[in-house]
Amino acid sequence: MATHKPLSHRTSLAALAAAGVLTLSACGGGGEDDTAAETPEAPEVSADEELAAMVPDDIREAGTVSIGVESAYAPGEFLDEDGETVLGFNVDLLDAALAKLDLESEWVSANFDSIIIGVDSGTYDLGSSSFTITQERMEAVNMVSYFSSGTQWFVPAGNPEGVDPDNACGLRVAVQSDTTHDADAEARSDACVEAGEDPITIEKFQSQPQATETIVSGLNDASLADMPTAAYALDQTGEGVLEFVGEQYDAAPYGIVTHKDDTEMAEALAAAFDSIIEDGTYQEILDEWGISGGAIEGAEVNPSVEE
Repeated sequence: MATHKPLSHRTSLAALAAAGVLTLSACGGGGEDDTAAETPEAPEVSADEELAAMVPDDIREAGTVSIGVESAYAPGEFLDEDGETVLGFNVDLLDAALAKLDLESEWVSANFDSIIIGVDSGTYDLGSSSFTITQERMEAVNMVSYFSSGTQWFVPAGNPEGVDPDNACGLRVAVQSDTTHDADAEARSDACVEAGEDPITIEKFQSQPQATETIVSGLNDASLADMPTAAYALDQTGEGVLEFVGEQYDAAPYGIVTHKDDTEMAEALAAAFDSIIEDGTYQEILDEWGISGGAIEGAEVNPSVEE
């Protein structure tokens, strides 16, 4: 992928598309008047009796699964204009897999850092909120891979502070709390101190839009987020407001969260994702949302990941 220089956000996104990392298409969110018109329509998916038989009896009897989601991380998951309906590419992907299992979804908005705890305690049947799969998380829950995304830094247009992600000592960086990006910034700050440099001042927020707003306003120097979310931020803030700095790195799979003891449901979900990959529904959803660069070849339960 080409190094991102001080170009307009549309030029930067075009470069990403050419590199096969991201092909951005119009998508909704952010409370704009044209949300409904721009949000891709979810495909219709028919149930597969053989896959549905894999679902645990208690969930099969209920027919509906509750899903904890932090609904402010567009384009993965965000609220429609009604302030209740959860939209996003992660929503469409999981809903399609659940349809294969003859299950309906109930998306429940929650704080990001409470979702895994909620699945572990039984508050939610599943968790889906652009969760990067990590060893630490898999110690607490099962995770089913279904997408892949790297991390991307972004700054005010023109990069007035000369931010270099590999040398951010002494800068102010905004992140969403309790994410892999939070941990990333902390590790970089620790490395600064060990090298005798000033630490990174890390401002933590409950949602990525809150963190992004502090970059737009100039309160902080940079932010980092998953690539689709960073690209969406650039697109939604308008030309000449934000830009990428550095390259995407540490691409890793996203995972749907199930209870640690519920391997049966995790295996059913993996099989359902494989089914929508095979029949083309998966690629259709990614293409509609403009995120085809994050496609994976097959789903896995608790895949091996490097950290």
